[in-house]
Amino acid sequence: MQKSVVITGNRYRIKPEEADSFGPFNRTFLAEGDSWMDASAWNQGSLPEFLVREYNSQGRTNLIINISTSGHTLTRIVDMMTDDFVWWLNQFNYHGILFSAGGNDFIDAARGPDAGQGLLNDMHGQPFPANAYDCVRQTGLQHLRDYLNKNFETIYQALRSSAKNADTPIFLNCYDTPTARDAPAIRDIAGPWLYAAYLKNGIDPSLWKDLTAGIFTDIQKVVAGWAEGRTGVVVVPTVGLLLPADEGSTGESGDWINEIHPNKSGWRKQVQAWLPELPA
Repeated sequence: MQKSVVITGNRYRIKPEEADSFGPFNRTFLAEGDSWMDASAWNQGSLPEFLVREYNSQGRTNLIINISTSGHTLTRIVDMMTDDFVWWLNQFNYHGILFSAGGNDFIDAARGPDAGQGLLNDMHGQPFPANAYDCVRQTGLQHLRDYLNKNFETIYQALRSSAKNADTPIFLNCYDTPTARDAPAIRDIAGPWLYAAYLKNGIDPSLWKDLTAGIFTDIQKVVAGWAEGRTGVVVVPTVGLLLPADEGSTGESGDWINEIHPNKSGWRKQVQAWLPELPA
């Protein structure tokens, strides 16, 4: 029986027949990036998983090879590029690269360094800001933009210089704007993310909503900028689709399963943004 399939790259190397038995496939895609592409997190879901569900409901036969990894930053993807991404580019002619990166870099810059040393200013003992976005450390933001742009260029050049995929389009995830809240994926292991960063930097909870909106606008601008002056780079309009989680909630709420990842209803909405952009 023919149907659409998503399979991890590691599994496809070992057992290609587990996917190929459902072919031949009309379209083949390569998914690379972070947790918005990676389905390895228990009970979280991912874009490729829900794309395949929709393809099957429409009777379409497509293959998605998924080499993404939850938690990966763009820098980490570039560091591993020759071991994984470039290898896969040389295996098949793809109809598109599904790419999600940048969000983890922003979050790591907000929560990882000492207070006031990353993306956010240390607001402990400081006057209450006139604007929530004043909590963003502009030198940190510019540094982050610069290295993200540099690393995406490395990805883009690898794609354009590949023998099999020099003309293959790359489709960029722009995420959607979450609600900062104490809603980890796994307690004490994964998350919360923004919530922890804001507490660490002494940011008043009354500022969290507007600050998060400002930070995710920055993420979306960086990702959209990757399409400027580059052929075959498509920015998927994923912003403003999801029902926000309730402020102060600690579990699944709105279209979010935890602080920064969609739930099933959220993924279905994201899929509807991706489908018109991808080759039919």
